[in-house]
Amino acid sequence: MKHSLTVALKNQSVAVERFLRVVRHRGFDLTHFQLNMDDGHYHVLMTVDSDKPIHLLTTQLDKLVDVKQVTLQNLQQQAM
Repeated sequence: MKHSLTVALKNQSVAVERFLRVVRHRGFDLTHFQLNMDDGHYHVLMTVDSDKPIHLLTTQLDKLVDVKQVTLQNLQQQAM
């Protein structure tokens, strides 16, 4: 399944590295990644693909000290 997420991060390059490491370690493939800076924070718009439940990723991202907010935007069934 493909999942679109918006994530607000602290304005630190190490925050982006930690965030991407969690995505990789949780077994999600990053299919789209857009990074913008606004109001002193990074805003990441990304699409991930995996057969795993998305809550495995979102709960881990919420635990990161550098992550301010995680928003699941939509769910799409992958074409078979």
